[in-house]
Amino acid sequence: QQVALVKPKLLLAMGRFAAQSLLQTTDPIGRLRGQVHHYQGIPVVVTYHPSYLLRSPQEKAKAWHDLCLAMKVMDDLKAGS
Repeated sequence: QQVALVKPKLLLAMGRFAAQSLLQTTDPIGRLRGQVHHYQGIPVVVTYHPSYLLRSPQEKAKAWHDLCLAMKVMDDLKAGS
């Protein structure tokens, strides 16, 4: 309901629970990252939760790639407007 009220152009699912809940899947986060999914017609980019990155700093580069993907999706949405 909150998504319908806010009408976001993009969703960034941060962490396993957020990603699996939004996408209604049990796939691990490693399999969900690096691609654009959709939730009710809204693009969804999956990345690691910030607390995980604090515990596993070696994964920060992957999270950066996820954020770059999210920026590309936003740029593509703006270009299509």
